[in-house]
Amino acid sequence: MYIWRYGYDAFWAICQGCLLVKVTVNNVTFVLPPFGGINEELPKIIEALRENFQGNPFEIHGIYDSTLERLKKFAPEIVADYTLDRNNCDYVYLREDLANLAGRKFHGPKNHVNRFIKDHPDYTYEAITSANIEECLAYGRKWCVERANTDESIMFEDEAIEEAFKSYEALQLRGGLIRYDGKVQAFSFGEKMVNSDMAVIHVEKADPQVNGLFNIINRDFVRNAWPDVKYINREEDMGKPGLRRAKESLCPAFLVNKYNIIVK
Repeated sequence: MYIWRYGYDAFWAICQGCLLVKVTVNNVTFVLPPFGGINEELPKIIEALRENFQGNPFEIHGIYDSTLERLKKFAPEIVADYTLDRNNCDYVYLREDLANLAGRKFHGPKNHVNRFIKDHPDYTYEAITSANIEECLAYGRKWCVERANTDESIMFEDEAIEEAFKSYEALQLRGGLIRYDGKVQAFSFGEKMVNSDMAVIHVEKADPQVNGLFNIINRDFVRNAWPDVKYINREEDMGKPGLRRAKESLCPAFLVNKYNIIVK
């Protein structure tokens, strides 16, 4: 949320002991579910949000199953028309699966990895450090600029990558890159969730025209950067057919459901 704060036009407030966050994505303004606080105060929080939106209907996005149950119990009047937001459900994988690509079900991704290694036998994997972070920033900017005319939000992604690398240590991020022909050709970074056995991958950049490049950065990053977790959360597919096929091909252990509600 920090690195995307400008692209998402993010605002936050504290109400009845809860953190409230309002953002705008693809021209849709919505709030995230209340974080923390006391359950019995939820009706007061909903009324405060109604006041903020001047009595107009507003949307709550990113509601997890556990939060949905909380709302059903303590603010039941708003959950009559909740909907599953399939495009924003998170894909969660076993770390061991992504690191090894073992078994018949990973035949396709493993073939892409083998093809990449055959085509680029000189490739190396490196952890992202202060010694190479500027190279990653330059590659990320080039990647975004080349695709900016296809999706205006990509330039927000360029800004988010820069924010992440500027505060890389403070945000406790871990990253890895693929190098061949003497240049950074792909990178990825993410973070470990607090008090959890799960890592979340926030950004992964590579040239889709290079066969197996996305597969190799995914495999090597998971192998080297995340020995201390059981699960890897690779976030949502945003409803993009190609991205959905790619994420499904890696055989997720489960999806994290997210729901939306329109509060009248």
